[in-house]
Amino acid sequence: MANTANQSDSDIIATEETQENKTKQVSTFEVSPETIKKIKEALTTPIPGKDEFWLIEPIVTPDKSGKKILGIFKKKSISPEELKDLRKTSIQSPGNTRAKIQKLKKQYPNNAMLYMLSAICTHGMLMNSSNQREVLRGLKLATKEAAISVISNGISVYNCENFFRIYFTFLDRLKRFQLKNLETVKMDPRLESYKNQLMHAIQTVDQLSSEKNRVFNVLNHLKKKLKSSQYIVTFDFTRIREAIRHIENGNAKERVLTGTAAEIIAYIYALTVSFARTPALWSLVDEILKLFPDAARNLLIRKISISSVRNFMKFKLAAIESDRDNMAKLGKLILKENMLGVQKLEGQSLYQSYETDPFFNIAFIAELSVGLYKDDDHRKIIDTAISAIGSLIKRDMSKNHVFTESATNHSHKLVGLRDGGASPKDRIV
Repeated sequence: MANTANQSDSDIIATEETQENKTKQVSTFEVSPETIKKIKEALTTPIPGKDEFWLIEPIVTPDKSGKKILGIFKKKSISPEELKDLRKTSIQSPGNTRAKIQKLKKQYPNNAMLYMLSAICTHGMLMNSSNQREVLRGLKLATKEAAISVISNGISVYNCENFFRIYFTFLDRLKRFQLKNLETVKMDPRLESYKNQLMHAIQTVDQLSSEKNRVFNVLNHLKKKLKSSQYIVTFDFTRIREAIRHIENGNAKERVLTGTAAEIIAYIYALTVSFARTPALWSLVDEILKLFPDAARNLLIRKISISSVRNFMKFKLAAIESDRDNMAKLGKLILKENMLGVQKLEGQSLYQSYETDPFFNIAFIAELSVGLYKDDDHRKIIDTAISAIGSLIKRDMSKNHVFTESATNHSHKLVGLRDGGASPKDRIV
């Protein structure tokens, strides 16, 4: 009996020593190179708004005088019938159609529509793939191709809808890949250094993805205004300029493309707000804002509204990175441009959403910038916002005063901040 007990103790000690040795051996093993590769790929996949990969320019080609012009202005070499057939087969047979489109791109390198059709085919092919990394890489390139098409003077409902479908699919797949790698990192203490980087990247993708419903609500609303045959109609810069000229000359009811000048400007404004929510299309936003003259008040107010949507997006992305210097600069810029809007609207009754944007934007930046500026400076911003919101409530002449309830809620928040409901020092952005 004693010998049996002693033997058991020895076995136990030997077992513990063996396990300890194994633990020491495991701890000295290097992390799998493939694991590190995947994590780095999740971190280096370019995120719109953070990487130069998404600083996209339109297709250009030199004309005979040596000046650069948008490729879409060149005489079209592909017939409408052929494009119609390609649009159909890009959905039905994306693989075969993509091969055909690649040959056509070599033949007509400045045809922006081919970039969109190529992106649609790539998207269709990838949706049947089980290789997560392959899908992600392909969607990244497809998103860029689709963006090039829209940016190259290719604004149409068809192009915009397809771009956003591909863009948000890319963001969704990128987040899945990031989350998968974050789980790997959490399970191994040796990978701790990657944790914060992945979490920041995921937050950024979340912020960009949060715009999806707003964007598609705009597109769905626009589709209700147009006939399905008009979805492929391009709102090119020449037509936008024409509509603007009619507005400036007081001829808002003049026909331009699919509607009146006023309707075309309303469509372009709504679409450009969606573009402003999308870093991959910011170069297009710049080009459209150049078309809107400052002299025409209602066009200037729309211009300010679009610019502020983009600046708020930049502000939120900077907040994720805790880039307080950039946040402070953007906050001042948002305040300045919207104060100009409020001044331009002085004494005017407010009916449209874009007319109320300057007032709400001042309130938003006052609330979002708590703790970002010196206490005295922030109190001045709050006072300015309270005054702006009070003016909006008095001048809200929309049907059923639809802006008043939201404005009143802002007023309560702002008064609470001003009167010490929350100390700026306790509410760092």
